[in-house]
Amino acid sequence: MRLVSSLVLAGVLAASSSAALAADDHWSVGAQAGTTGLGANVSWRFSDYFALTAGYSGYTYDDLDRTVDDVDYKGDIDSDIYSIKLDYFPWAGGFFVSGGLVRPDIQLNVTGTPNQLSDLGITGDQARLEGDAEMADGVKPYLGLGWRTSNRAGLGFYAEAGAFLIDPSVNLHARGSAVNNPAAQAALSSYVDEQEDEAKDELDKYHVYPVAVLGVEYTF
Repeated sequence: MRLVSSLVLAGVLAASSSAALAADDHWSVGAQAGTTGLGANVSWRFSDYFALTAGYSGYTYDDLDRTVDDVDYKGDIDSDIYSIKLDYFPWAGGFFVSGGLVRPDIQLNVTGTPNQLSDLGITGDQARLEGDAEMADGVKPYLGLGWRTSNRAGLGFYAEAGAFLIDPSVNLHARGSAVNNPAAQAALSSYVDEQEDEAKDELDKYHVYPVAVLGVEYTF
């Protein structure tokens, strides 16, 4: 994360101090949709080759339904993602590469129905799992590339693909009558720990959150 931050800062300073890169600056406002939800951003193209872009996107999804190991989870996702990026346009046109920082706040709340508790001597109606998960904690580095028509005034479009790092955490708790059964408590506690690990491995399968967005913008 320090490396990305340093590169962003160095790029801004270098671009700002170089007369060779000077050009009429443009401001763009845009609206977008994609894997990060619906959002908006503001971009300041302060030279032919560089722009600073700040944005927000988010979504709420209430129909989460997924099976992990032997547990059927249902629940919801609430996502808010904030970003600040330095965009570099190597040919002073529309194509750019981007590096920056994102602050993802992606929360999952779930209720799980185990399918194999009979192996522990517990029937399906005696226990369930409830809990939450967080996809990332704190600020994360971002890298991407795309196309943006912010080099000319008027209505335009942009597209971007990239990814940022994630570090999921999962907290599950057993609920139901089996929780109060001393004979089942030890086995149930071990089972919950195992399912937490399984859920975390599922969320962290690729170690990154993919970003793919399309948007429209107006450049002043």
